[in-house]
Amino acid sequence: MKAIIIPEHGGVEVLRYDSDYPTPSPEKGEVLIKVSATGLNRVDTFVRMGYPGIEITLPHIPGGDIAGTVAEIGSGVEGVEIGSRVMVYSLLTCGECIFCLEGKRNLCLNWECIGMQKKGGYAEYAVAPAENIIPLPDSVSFEDAAACSIAGLTAYHGIKTVGELQNGQSFFIWGGSGGLGTLAIQIAKHLGATVYTTGSSDEKVEIMRNLGADHAFNRLTQDVPAEIRKTAPIGLDLIMDYVGPETFTTSWELLKKGGTMLLCGILTGRETNLNIQFTYLRHLSIKGLNLGTMDELKELLDLVADGTLKPYIGERFPLEEAAEAQKMMEENRHIGKIILKP
Repeated sequence: MKAIIIPEHGGVEVLRYDSDYPTPSPEKGEVLIKVSATGLNRVDTFVRMGYPGIEITLPHIPGGDIAGTVAEIGSGVEGVEIGSRVMVYSLLTCGECIFCLEGKRNLCLNWECIGMQKKGGYAEYAVAPAENIIPLPDSVSFEDAAACSIAGLTAYHGIKTVGELQNGQSFFIWGGSGGLGTLAIQIAKHLGATVYTTGSSDEKVEIMRNLGADHAFNRLTQDVPAEIRKTAPIGLDLIMDYVGPETFTTSWELLKKGGTMLLCGILTGRETNLNIQFTYLRHLSIKGLNLGTMDELKELLDLVADGTLKPYIGERFPLEEAAEAQKMMEENRHIGKIILKP
């Protein structure tokens, strides 16, 4: 099969295209998926570079956003048919720890993830447990499904479940023009919030406004905090920050009393400083998150199926151009989700 291989850690130049990589076979309880679309995520670049805490076996195939058709079924699998259109919930859980037994499988103590610890979807075929397969409604394309499973689910889980965003509240996300941000804007608007966001070009600002952002600013030419204060003088209810130290303090200071910050990324570093007195005097909260639950992914998929949400697919690349696709993402030249097509 065709596949993109990480033979060693490094920059995009280490990604190797193999047109004759062995096709995996599904084991007991697994299915083989013929991949129709794979979404790019920042974590794919972390895997490639060998970030601490992400242990993989080399050579490796990255990619957790997988959508396609069932090509083969392993023994013991019921309720899945060959030829079915499906997407994959990429989080693998033990089913035995205290969190799994409480139904909070996204908090599993022994989690792994397809595309990280397990080989993923930068390939013509990929294997996944049958219990992680979600049937696709006819109205949801493979590309839209691939745009939802990691970035989209993170946005949905964070805004709706963890952040508990309510009708009439305010929501802000830095860099709302990417795969996560373009869906976060729509999710927050669906929940009735006033949405603030930023982009690095006027083109991105216009697209974010068209997606529903009430206030979108060019962070390179505008004073973002000052612009936000014009319409939110006492601050914002909920802020989602995946950037890290570069934006953390500004985000913290933009929260209104009793506001909440959602942390879900480390693009500019892993550590930052926190003013403890400012935090308790203003009754502020920090909540960390990553992937949501499989049930939440199904809820998100239903909103895409009925047209409430529409993933923004900005770029499509053939599988063999995965290095160029990752380079575009790392340089922030893309808008919306980047999709690989095997």
